[in-house]
Amino acid sequence: MKRIAAIVLAALMLMGVLAACGESSGNSGSTPSVDLNTVMTGVNTAFGIGDGMKVLSTTDELKRYYQIEAEDVKSFAAEYSTDAAVYTEVVIVEANDSAAADRVKAKLDERRTKQLSDAKSYHPEQVAIIEACSTQQAGNIVYLVISDKYSDIVNNIKGALG
Repeated sequence: MKRIAAIVLAALMLMGVLAACGESSGNSGSTPSVDLNTVMTGVNTAFGIGDGMKVLSTTDELKRYYQIEAEDVKSFAAEYSTDAAVYTEVVIVEANDSAAADRVKAKLDERRTKQLSDAKSYHPEQVAIIEACSTQQAGNIVYLVISDKYSDIVNNIKGALG
């Protein structure tokens, strides 16, 4: 009887250890969760780009402007310029897993390509700015920055993500 109780107790302890490991590996391949709104506030403060920006606050808006599916999104912060002649966008998305991060990256790449195409047709002075920008990824966090301050903003985001 003691032997059975010992086996059951050992099995329970093993399940507890495996469950704890499972919880930590659920974030496998991603950076630790970061409050992306705080990151965005830091970008706005450091670079003064918050004025004249539209803040996206729902996954429906994220879907409308970036075609990113809500089920791929763990959290996000996104803003874009309301001035059609100024191509400034900062979109930071924490995807649910690495497959979702790949889909988010593809959608953000498509957005950049669309903005570049539009700029070539309507605002050629903005083309070089958009060409210098690209989608970045850190684990499951994917971000697109389109700005004349691209390098500085990307470095700020990288620093905030750790």
